[in-house]
Amino acid sequence: MSGFYMQGARFDTPSLLMAESKPKELFSNMPIVVCSAILSTEEETAGVFSAPTYKTEFRGPTFIFSAQIRSKHPNAKWVLAGVACVMDVGE
Repeated sequence: MSGFYMQGARFDTPSLLMAESKPKELFSNMPIVVCSAILSTEEETAGVFSAPTYKTEFRGPTFIFSAQIRSKHPNAKWVLAGVACVMDVGE
């Protein structure tokens, strides 16, 4: 899938990890994402942040799924930053 944006952080393509967003950058483009369904018992949790993915910037009922994105920082950092993936950004 393509067309995702990350809010509150960015995806660093050379290191393939989530990183802090650049100054004055609200949304950053995500690379092409491969989506596949897995059982919750097979979900990887070490070094992975489960970023909620929404249809629009309005976060309430537009939730779709949790995207697992690798990170070297603890999950609490990204939760406090309000990181999420968004499919449609109204610019």
